[in-house]
Amino acid sequence: MGGKGKSRALNLGIQQVDSEVIAVYDADNTPDPKALHYLVASLISDKELGGVIGKFRTVNKNRNLLTRFINIETLSFQSMLQAGRWQLHKIATLPGTNFVMWKWLIDELNGWDEEALTEDSELSIRIYELGYKIKFLPYAITYEQEPEKWSVWIKQRVRWVRGNNYVLAKFLKEIPNFKNKRLRFDLLYTLAVYYIFFVAVVISDILFLLSLFNIIHIPLPGPYSAVWIIAIGLFMLEIMLAISFDQEDNWKNFGLVLIMYFTYCQLWIYVMLKAFYLENIKKAAHVWDKTVRFEVHPDKQTVRE
Repeated sequence: MGGKGKSRALNLGIQQVDSEVIAVYDADNTPDPKALHYLVASLISDKELGGVIGKFRTVNKNRNLLTRFINIETLSFQSMLQAGRWQLHKIATLPGTNFVMWKWLIDELNGWDEEALTEDSELSIRIYELGYKIKFLPYAITYEQEPEKWSVWIKQRVRWVRGNNYVLAKFLKEIPNFKNKRLRFDLLYTLAVYYIFFVAVVISDILFLLSLFNIIHIPLPGPYSAVWIIAIGLFMLEIMLAISFDQEDNWKNFGLVLIMYFTYCQLWIYVMLKAFYLENIKKAAHVWDKTVRFEVHPDKQTVRE
């Protein structure tokens, strides 16, 4: 049995659709009134497009420290990766929500892969291999809920890692045969983020801790302290520039980005290790874990049962 869950629901839902264009939104989303109009107008204006995706914002960003971190992360991701890849390579990846596609294209691709936990990433590759593009449209905005508890966040991110591992395993051997050469780079980039970057972060943390407690000494000359400080500064400036496009570049977020460097970002190690354990040691089934959502009210939020 595979992930089923959302991909299965999408495959069942599209069987009931007879329109030329389909739109996908998660149940917790609240799109801007003109978001769907912008997406569809862009799709029908360019015959090379197989889909158009919008931007998502965090509706509960001020709920607690975690949601503030997630808000900064998601805005950075969309500005640097979605918008950046679209501008440089004309490549963007389907998100889980706020996008439109041609129904005939979904039919031709035989729907969503029900074994995939990240069905959006998997489908994106097949769309490009068929010769179509996915455009990023930043002014088509929807507001969505993000996890408010660390346990929920970890479960969600572990599912993402396992889902992308599935996508890598499915398409890695096919990279040399990809028709879209830029897509080759994009998949290799995903491989770098999930493995090469992970190894680099772990080694860096280990060396830092060993040096901090004088367990080891690096004999090579060099201004290592200055380089480390500059690296943190560049990280912060990069994030602040990315979130400035959404007018989120304030002093409060500047402080949060600094805290994220030493806390939130380091949790990537735990998420990767847990995903590795579930995938390769426990051999856990690819079961879709639904993310806990919350009822949003003006003054309070309660868990939706």
